[in-house]
Amino acid sequence: MAKRVGIIGLGKMGILHAGIVNSLPDSEVTAICEKERFLIRSAKAIIPNVNFYTDHSRMIAKEDLDAIFVTTPIHTHVPLVIDIATTNPSLSIFVEKPLASSKDLANKACRVAKKLTGTHMVGFQKRFSPIFLKMKETLEKGDLGQIMFFKAYSFSSDVLREGSAWRFKPGTGGVLLDLAPHVLDLMLWLFGEPERVHSVTSHIYSSRVEDYVHTILSYKTGFKGHVDICWSMSKFRLPEICIEVFGKDGSLVASDDYLKISKYGSNGAEQVYYKPSLQTSVPFLLAEPEFTKEDEAFLCHNKNTPDFFEAARVNMLIHRILS
Repeated sequence: MAKRVGIIGLGKMGILHAGIVNSLPDSEVTAICEKERFLIRSAKAIIPNVNFYTDHSRMIAKEDLDAIFVTTPIHTHVPLVIDIATTNPSLSIFVEKPLASSKDLANKACRVAKKLTGTHMVGFQKRFSPIFLKMKETLEKGDLGQIMFFKAYSFSSDVLREGSAWRFKPGTGGVLLDLAPHVLDLMLWLFGEPERVHSVTSHIYSSRVEDYVHTILSYKTGFKGHVDICWSMSKFRLPEICIEVFGKDGSLVASDDYLKISKYGSNGAEQVYYKPSLQTSVPFLLAEPEFTKEDEAFLCHNKNTPDFFEAARVNMLIHRILS
C-alpha cells in the first residue's frame, strides 16, 4: 500500500515536495495543511484527491498518515515537531533545513526524536548531489594526500535591500539561518567537528540581522579553512556553493555544477567531472535531482541521513559562529 504523506506549509518547498512525493512509486500526498486560504483555493484546482486543513493538529488526528513534511518558516519547525510527536509518535517526520532557529530548540527536537518510532530527517539535499558525493569519496580515499587547508563560499543575491519578513528578524532570520546551513552541513559532513571557530559578521543592507559572515574553522588534525557566506552578492542570480581543498599531493574545486581534481608532481593530471556525467536518473525531474534523491531515501528506503541529531550539529555550529 502506498505511503500516505501529509505536508505542512504550501510555500515553494511544500509544493516541490508534494510534486516529488507524487512522482515516487508507492507514495502519495493525501493531506495538506496551510493557513493561507488563497493558497488552498489555488492548490485545490491543481492537486486533486487531497484533503486540505488550516490546523495541523486536526490533520494529524483525522488522517491516517505515514509521514509528514514540515516546510514552514524556521522558527515554527520545533513546535510543529513536538505537536506531531505528541499526537502520533509513529509518524516519520521530514523537516526542511535548518532543523531549528537555535541550538536550544534543536536540542529539544533531538529529545523529542528519541521518543519517535518513525524515522526523522532534515532537508540537507546537497549531501545527495553527485558532485559532493564524489568529492567526499575523493577525500576519504586520500587522493589529495594530507589536507592542508580549504576555502569555501556560499553566495546569493537574495537580499539587496532592507526587508521586514521573518528572515530579517533577530532570532528567526539572518544569513546564517537562511543561506549558510547547506555549506555548514557540508563542512561537518566532509571534515567533522571543528575544534575552534573564529568569526566576524557584518550588516550590508539589513539593520537587525547579519548579511555577511566570515568564519575560520580549525581542526584537531592541524588543518584549517575559512568560509564566506553572503546573501547580498548581486551577480549571483542563483545561490552558489564552492569549496576548494588543498592537499600535499593535489587539490580540488567543487561547485554545484562540477568537480575538478588536480594532482601535483611529474605525473600530475587534471580531471573534471560535470554534474550531468555523474547524475543518476530519477523517476520524475523536478528542480535539482538531489531533492528527489533525498525524498526517495526518506520515503522509499527508510534512510534518514541526515537525521535530527546530525542536523542539530549545524545549529550548534551557527551558535559557535555567533558566540
